Amino acid sequence: MEFRAFAKYRIIRLCAAALIVCCSAATFAQKVPTDLLDLSIEELFAANVISDSDRAMLDNRWHVSYTYAVSDYDEYYIGTNSVSYDDVLFTPGGEPRTDTNYPVVPTEIKQEVHALRVAFDLTDTLTVRAQLPMVKQSTDHISIVPGYDAFNISSDGVGDLAVVLDRRLKQTVNSVWKAGLGVSVPTGSIDEEGDTPRAPGNQQLPYTMQLGSGTWDFPLFLSFRKYEARWDWGLDASIAVRTGKNDRDYRLGNKASVGGWVMWNGSSVLKPGVRLDYRWRDDIHGEDASLRVANLAFPYPAPVTNPNAFGGKQLDAEVFLRMPFADKWYAEVSYARPLFLDLNGPQSSEKYHLSLEVGTSF
Repeated sequence: MEFRAFAKYRIIRLCAAALIVCCSAATFAQKVPTDLLDLSIEELFAANVISDSDRAMLDNRWHVSYTYAVSDYDEYYIGTNSVSYDDVLFTPGGEPRTDTNYPVVPTEIKQEVHALRVAFDLTDTLTVRAQLPMVKQSTDHISIVPGYDAFNISSDGVGDLAVVLDRRLKQTVNSVWKAGLGVSVPTGSIDEEGDTPRAPGNQQLPYTMQLGSGTWDFPLFLSFRKYEARWDWGLDASIAVRTGKNDRDYRLGNKASVGGWVMWNGSSVLKPGVRLDYRWRDDIHGEDASLRVANLAFPYPAPVTNPNAFGGKQLDAEVFLRMPFADKWYAEVSYARPLFLDLNGPQSSEKYHLSLEVGTSF
């Protein structure tokens, strides 16, 4: 028994190590935006309160959950190097203007998301899921523009609606392979306005402050889950392909991720776990011309208005705690932060991501 337990532990460690190696050498060699607009598709697919191994014995076709998530972005990166606000802020007379300094610099970006997720099992192997987020964002700035030394802009409203269909490809007594595809409907606004230093009154806000992508996007997903006596673990990968350009003549970058997780299942009350995710995002294609200023050499007043200052890759570590309670109810809290960043920049980096989810099946 000790040998078998040790062997299983070694398998989990080898899978995690292989995952990290594959991520580091991934074919996603280009860079991508850390857009603030998306809840992860993998969270949507994992919204069931009961495991796939139990579903054959239970008649629970509906799965409903509510998630509250908050993210904070502050420190700037150019590639793998951290740079200060002073490095990014252009100071007349102190340094020449370049492609990496700007007269306006966002200092802290905060995002809150309230998301409702609903899933329905069409058959024993086929499930349809939907997610609707409500997004609230706020950004503090510093600038050299008179009257705008320090200012804040914000936006809030409905984000993009996601609908996905997933199918179990193969299932054993204690494992399951699953694949899915879906569509993200552009229900979120891309016309949010606010008072910025570009001109008096309200103007179009930058890409990071918009509530949706403005395009029809298509996520695809593949996952493997293993249910052990005391440990559950799994691997998953996803990609989201964005199509065309929106009404403001741009599209956000395609994105992809690969991840692995382990959760201790030795208690019916508390189930702690850890997760690693490697994320890649492409840069913005096209641009919103209204975000430019009348300067032919340096048309972008802030890094968040420059479509080339989006994109990159990062490795995130997450700890989570799942807490089943009552009958068919659960709560889960998670905290994640990046271990590695390589961003087109200067670009504001994610400091942390905190979420709380409550759900049930019936």
